[in-house]
Amino acid sequence: MKQTENLEQLLERFTKRTAQVKARKMETQRESPQWTILQSQLDYLRGCEDTIIYLQTGKLPNDGNHDGMKHHTPRHGGDMDAL
Repeated sequence: MKQTENLEQLLERFTKRTAQVKARKMETQRESPQWTILQSQLDYLRGCEDTIIYLQTGKLPNDGNHDGMKHHTPRHGGDMDAL
């Protein structure tokens, strides 16, 4: 993260890049190796967006892996011993 970026700026940047990759993916044939690369990029970018949203709000992604877990305030800091 750049020194001047905050979470809102990061989310805006990742959202913009996600739209660009989606557009390129729509133009690519599903069977091509390029399609697979673009799908991997989209998965990565969605993960980045989910992480930023979590850090901002404590809202967990709705991806099927977090069912039954309630939204909460994220812990900020590196003290993992407290867990």
